[in-house]
Amino acid sequence: MIDSSRTVTKTLNDMAGFEASELRRAAASRFGGIGILEDIGLQLCALQETPEVRVDSPVVVVFSDDQDNATNAVRVVAAASQVSYHAVQVVKTDALDMEQCLHAMHQGRDAIKKTLLDNHHAMVIVGLPASPDFAATAASLLSTKSGQDPMTLLVATHSPVVAAICGAVVEAAAHKIPVVLDGLAAIVAGVLAAQLAPHATRHVLFAANSQPPHESQLQDTVGFSSQLRRPSITHIAVPHLPCGVGGLHVLALLRTASLLMSSLSLPKHPPIKPIDPPPATAPSTPSGPSSVVDGLLPPPPELRIFLTSVMFLTRLPAYMIIPDLDHNVRELVPSFCYFPCIGWAVGAFAAVWLVGGRVLFGSTPVAVILSTFASVWLTGCFHEDGVADTFDSFGGGWSKDDILRIMKDSRLGTYGCMGLLLMTALKLAVLAHLVDTTTTSTVVDPPLFSIVSGTLVAGHVLGRYSSLFILQFY
Repeated sequence: MIDSSRTVTKTLNDMAGFEASELRRAAASRFGGIGILEDIGLQLCALQETPEVRVDSPVVVVFSDDQDNATNAVRVVAAASQVSYHAVQVVKTDALDMEQCLHAMHQGRDAIKKTLLDNHHAMVIVGLPASPDFAATAASLLSTKSGQDPMTLLVATHSPVVAAICGAVVEAAAHKIPVVLDGLAAIVAGVLAAQLAPHATRHVLFAANSQPPHESQLQDTVGFSSQLRRPSITHIAVPHLPCGVGGLHVLALLRTASLLMSSLSLPKHPPIKPIDPPPATAPSTPSGPSSVVDGLLPPPPELRIFLTSVMFLTRLPAYMIIPDLDHNVRELVPSFCYFPCIGWAVGAFAAVWLVGGRVLFGSTPVAVILSTFASVWLTGCFHEDGVADTFDSFGGGWSKDDILRIMKDSRLGTYGCMGLLLMTALKLAVLAHLVDTTTTSTVVDPPLFSIVSGTLVAGHVLGRYSSLFILQFY
């Protein structure tokens, strides 16, 4: 790392007469063919887009599914360089589904949050191990399936390590932390993270080539360099070294580039934009299981957003209006604002059955049961399933991991069964009591309309609105 810094410093001293304006023009054109200055110029472009970025106090974060055998070498490298070290052990699995993928991504994000508490301002993320089977899978996915949904590709890697690093990269980008990816698994995760959230990872994302020979040959075959050399990712070519060493060398270049930018007092606005941007094409509407909300893509039509909320919270056939409608994140997240409206519609539907049952049968229990059955049918037992899972998880789980594991289990346990029965009985009793206290005969009078129906609608609206409150603050 010291040798790399000296090399860069000597090169910079040779260009003492270089004017700041010329340097800016050279950086904008990626320095052409003037050697190592091309790398510094690319880093300047990235640093320019992230004001006040800091590259001091680095930490090496190693993601591995084999804690004992895979991380010792990186730990030694970090100790020799006097750099903090943090290891994250990911649960090893032979098959990766969507839930496990999201869990691994959350684990990666939690790891970054933990390192931020120690005031680290730059990170080298190392992904271990990268077996030949994984290398072949990555080559197949990133070379023959380009353009597919990135979450589908992430699940198809069958690697929770890649999913965890992907979540870590997105979390670090959210805090504007410079990230150096080292190792084939980390670089694959970086490519997928840039596809998931190109706007979030635009500020700075570096990659080192310090992989074993079989990985470096695969990288050249797949064409990672062409995928990494895009406006959202800067690719720095360093010698093929053991994992961790190349990333620390890149940090030395980052420090030098940061000092160079400060010494030249380059203006931060407007930022220098890399040349050769990808051609602007109208993106097709994503149809995979998940997409990402991104400011670079045009927003979906409002009708699609509204119908997504209808399809998510009810069993109404919204797909008959838009056949390719799906629960992708890019349309589901904006649809949260319509949740209270859907609650109003469900509450009104239940209120109609409550009033109708009271008029037709003159019986409060019958009316209450009909109203509850109507709301359950319209929502497809969506909320009742959540209630049962909550009782099962908190009743049978002793730790956070146990609670989450039980909550993801689709089977119904004793706690869930009893909790659902008690909650349903409580709902029926409250509605029956409310109807009896506001009516005195079988004839429907204004209090039934104004109090009972209004309360029922308000309950459904506030129930859907509570999910927005939880998402916002928790």
